[in-house]
Amino acid sequence: MSFKLGKVSLKNIDNISPYLKMIVKRAIDLTTVDFGIIHNGGYRTEEMQKEIFEAGNTKCDGVVKKSYHQTGLAVDLVPYIDGRYTWSNKLAFIEIYKAFLRAENELKDKGYIPENVYFHHGIFWNWKDIDNDGEITISDKLGWDAAHHEQRTKKQKI
Repeated sequence: MSFKLGKVSLKNIDNISPYLKMIVKRAIDLTTVDFGIIHNGGYRTEEMQKEIFEAGNTKCDGVVKKSYHQTGLAVDLVPYIDGRYTWSNKLAFIEIYKAFLRAENELKDKGYIPENVYFHHGIFWNWKDIDNDGEITISDKLGWDAAHHEQRTKKQKI
């Protein structure tokens, strides 16, 4: 099955890093699970970030502690299943992460993304490899922000 980003998702990635945008656009072709970018899932203003913080959905207040979203260096990819966004489908987040990783590796291999540009994934933030197989699987505890992907200058420690 092939998926496409909708007009709203495309608009929501207008102001993110060109590298992230390339990966997202390639990942939608590679994924086995449809996903989209909700209204605050791409670039965020200070006001947007404050609102999300005040709702208790982020650790970054947008002023003292800024989010990578505020610099265009982050994107949230949310599963879109049965006509709606869902945060509860663990397997969907794993599949989206895998598509992101395949897209990243493919684009790096082709030279579109420099080797010294790295990406961190919220799926690993406090995750637990419960079955000790060294991979993210349905039986593991996912990181607290599985939708989140951000561009960094150093590798993520897992």
